[in-house]
Amino acid sequence: MKNMFFPAKVLKITCFLPVALLCSMASYAQSGSGSTPEGDSLHISLQQSVKMGLDSSKQLKISEAKVQEAVARYEQMKDKQLPEIKAGYMASEAFIPTQKLQIKGLMQKPIDLPSTSMIHIGTFSVSEAIFAGNKLRYAQQSANLLEEIAKLNTANDRQDVIFMIIQSYINLYQIDENLKIIAQNLQDVQGRLDETIQFKNQGLATENDVLRFQLEKSQVELTQIDLENNRSVANYAMDVLLGLPDNTLLKVDSVGHTAGNMAPLQQWVEEALQHREDLATYKYQHQLSDVNIKNIKADKLPTLGAAFNTYYLNPTKQFFPPANSFLVPMTLGLDLSWNISSLYTTRHKLSEAEIQRREVQVAESATSDQIRVDVSKNYHAYLDALQKINVLETAVSQATENDRIMELKYRNQLATTTDRIDAETMLYQSLINLGLAKAGAATDYYQLLR
Repeated sequence: MKNMFFPAKVLKITCFLPVALLCSMASYAQSGSGSTPEGDSLHISLQQSVKMGLDSSKQLKISEAKVQEAVARYEQMKDKQLPEIKAGYMASEAFIPTQKLQIKGLMQKPIDLPSTSMIHIGTFSVSEAIFAGNKLRYAQQSANLLEEIAKLNTANDRQDVIFMIIQSYINLYQIDENLKIIAQNLQDVQGRLDETIQFKNQGLATENDVLRFQLEKSQVELTQIDLENNRSVANYAMDVLLGLPDNTLLKVDSVGHTAGNMAPLQQWVEEALQHREDLATYKYQHQLSDVNIKNIKADKLPTLGAAFNTYYLNPTKQFFPPANSFLVPMTLGLDLSWNISSLYTTRHKLSEAEIQRREVQVAESATSDQIRVDVSKNYHAYLDALQKINVLETAVSQATENDRIMELKYRNQLATTTDRIDAETMLYQSLINLGLAKAGAATDYYQLLR
């Protein structure tokens, strides 16, 4: 068996898939569309799984909705720059039970009053802020920064979803490989059992020898049952992840690898620090903190606005009164105001904003440290997995040779049944361990690519 390697420098999982999955792409080209439905079964490559998983991911749909929400919020801030136009109309009728009014000392004769009185009042105004301490501009900047942060969060969520799909795919592939090994093991044990029964009938083996192989067969069957159950659980979870019908039986490809040398750890760390979306968001969070501080300081400044107002005053009962019986005054002016108390009431708000800015700085440093630790952990885990693969490949070769020798000894009655079973068990356990190590190495490397 050959060693399994991966490319040394790949920035994103999505960039790596077309290279790493040569085996999958070969089957994809042979099958035309890449998937061959057979009743309720579906042959799917890792690349197809990633695409389907991204298309059906609820987590990504939520993240994309947050981006759209941020875009809408930014457009709202732009709308606030437009002039504000208002129009209103009111009709009111007063009922006057007192028909005469006379105030002693002020009136010599009483005044006759109507029983009712009606008035129509209409208003129309146009106003626009000329200067508001640049608060509208800061609001736009904040909305724009939040939009950029939402986009980066979506990209980060996308990487999380891709890795989740890859993990599920590798897990399914790993179980299938183990099932193949167990099936071969079961076939070999059954052959040994049939052979031992014949030997027993010929007087060359004992009943205990037959029982030992029967017990070995039962143990292998139990392992097979567990694996088949695990396969069903993993297949169902994969169906849900890809948005497929629950009864779809997935058939996965071998996870292909290409040879290459690993870049130094420091290079992986530097690339992660340059391209990780969760770290890149702090660039915009710093800017957002600065804008927030400027916005609070703007509260101390006066505001200036321009307004045009016109009124319609009609004291008659007619909606369209005769000429010279209504008024339409118009006003045009500037509105200058200054909340002087803001000079001392914004002090604590400003302190809070500055503390939040320092929190962002500390959080960025903590995230950077965690990324470095994670990259180092995944890097050494992958190298460790490669070393284990080399050792396990040697162990498989040794176990294969030991099994061959023990088979010859057993046939020549130079080894016991227990020795024969132990040798065979050791061989298949070595094969399973090698498969687990390869799957683990693939997972470690994809984790490193994040």
